[in-house]
Parts: sequence; structure tokens; C-alpha cells
Amino acid sequence: MSDKDYIKNLPKKRMASGVILLNEAGEILIVKPSYKNYWSVPGGVIDENESPRNAALREVKEEIGLDPKKMKLVCVDYMSPQDSGYSTHDENIQFIFYGGVLTGNDIKSIKLAEEEISEYKFVSKEDAIEMVSDRLSNRLRSCFDALEKRDTIYLEGGKEKK
Repeated sequence: MSDKDYIKNLPKKRMASGVILLNEAGEILIVKPSYKNYWSVPGGVIDENESPRNAALREVKEEIGLDPKKMKLVCVDYMSPQDSGYSTHDENIQFIFYGGVLTGNDIKSIKLAEEEISEYKFVSKEDAIEMVSDRLSNRLRSCFDALEKRDTIYLEGGKEKK
């Protein structure tokens, strides 16, 4: 088997990046994708040959028109097909970054990609956990803990692995 054949036959995993952005009151920015029936954080699928960090930056720019000045990795969550809750999904890896605290001027300059995002709002961390999907809810709980500890966390199926 040639190197090319070997590489071609390696498994492929889907990947996505999301971003936690807070306001000065400590509330999290959540967005309502027009194609989902629940809220989310800005983010999306990582394109081919794109790093998780660059995908996070691109998605924030595309969805809400902002350019975060920093991106700190907070969480990596490996999801098996069973963890995803969809039998038709392949395994995937979810990255969550912390994009910092938005100023009042940042918030005023938010411009939604209306074909993709119908609205946004800032809510308490507790409310966000109730409003997002179950999978993201589990991930956010761990992310908030990691942020408080100034740490990065590794999860599998939304649960911490030590």
C-alpha cells in the first residue's frame, strides 16, 4: 500500500468550533440559528484545511460581524456517534474558545448574517444552559467551570475525562 492510499483510507472526523463571548455584566451571547429550533453560541463547522481557531474567528465574523481580539481554547469535546444522539452522524470533535468580554461599542456593532442567524441576546450562564441543545448545554457547564479556573478541559460526550 502506498503512502497516498494509506492516508486516503484514514478515518475522517467532523469538527466544529464555537465561541463564548460575554458582556461586561458576565452574561453570555447566544444566537438563534434560522435553521435550528434552539439557541447556540457563535460557531460552526471547520472547513477543510482550516484550523479550529481560524474557524472560530471566521464564524464569529460571518455570523455576528465581530473580530475578537483574542481566542483562548477552553474545551475539546470528542463525540462518538452514540454521544451525538444521531445514529447517522460520524464521530466528531467540538472545540470551544473564549473570545473575551465585549464592550458596549462591540455590542452596538453586531451585524447578524440574517440568512443564518435570526437573533441574538445576552443571557445569564444558567439561562444559556437551558436554551441551547443538550449536547452544548453539557459542554457549556464544563466550559464555565474551566473559565473560572483559567483552565482548559477535555470531554468525551460532554463528560469530563481525567
